[in-house]
Amino acid sequence: MNPFLRLLHDLLVLTKYRITAMAIFTGYAAIAVEGTHLCHWEMIWPCLIALFCTGGAANTLNQIFERDKDAVMNRTKQRRPLPAGRISVASAYAFAAVQMVAAVLILALYYDSWLAAGLAVFTVVYYSFFYTLYLKPRHYLNIVIGGVPGSMGPLIAWAAMTGTLDWAPWAMFAIIFLWTPPHVWALAIKLREDYARAGIPMLPVVKGVDETTRQIFLYTIVMVIGTIALPWGVSLVEPAFARSAYYGAFAVVLGAVFLAWTAVLWKRRPVMPTMPLFRFSIVYIGALFLGMVLDAITHAQN
Repeated sequence: MNPFLRLLHDLLVLTKYRITAMAIFTGYAAIAVEGTHLCHWEMIWPCLIALFCTGGAANTLNQIFERDKDAVMNRTKQRRPLPAGRISVASAYAFAAVQMVAAVLILALYYDSWLAAGLAVFTVVYYSFFYTLYLKPRHYLNIVIGGVPGSMGPLIAWAAMTGTLDWAPWAMFAIIFLWTPPHVWALAIKLREDYARAGIPMLPVVKGVDETTRQIFLYTIVMVIGTIALPWGVSLVEPAFARSAYYGAFAVVLGAVFLAWTAVLWKRRPVMPTMPLFRFSIVYIGALFLGMVLDAITHAQN
């Protein structure tokens, strides 16, 4: 690969760009639901860039702090640039700092929202330091509490657009938060030997596959109930969330599929593979937030 393209790819890997893309999309959904700047791309693009930089900074620091663990995991030792030696630790720190500064400057100066900037800093600190350095190495339920930073996109975007926070972005935050454990545990079952080798006490490592599939099923029940009930409850005080035709259909239909799948997974443990469920969970959360966007666009056109 061309050295420049190799470097660009490695920098993107440091940002965990696939995960960061979700924060961008959920943030855009919050902008659409809020509605004021639905078609004002000069207001939207800088916010999406700030969300990418926020996630990128957090994920870069995460990989700096976990580089020794990544070096013994088959999934990461060659793919990630730090354990593979393609990028130095000092360069990675500089890259994280540039992203963090860019996010804060955009949110604080372009949008004049120190609330949004503060939420971005909180996201980076929570994920990089509290989750990565303290929580993840110590408790098998790390991802339950650690789901907070991955859920912050709607809050940051809403605060950037309005300078305040309402019930709607908190509901969107809660939906992502409830979705995170079954999503991550489905992958953790597949990678349990890697996690064990690195000394990371993920649920399948500590409690086994049987208990993990049970927890996935139980958390999916809570998630599906939450994704259906939260928008309905919020719509009582936040009219923007009353527009839920597309979202409601996706939440009910895909939620039923998700619930049935996890029930079968638990019943057939530990034989049934979990990676298809992991991939479906990405489609599921994407569809929910796409439904919010479609509802917002439909309402704006009427």
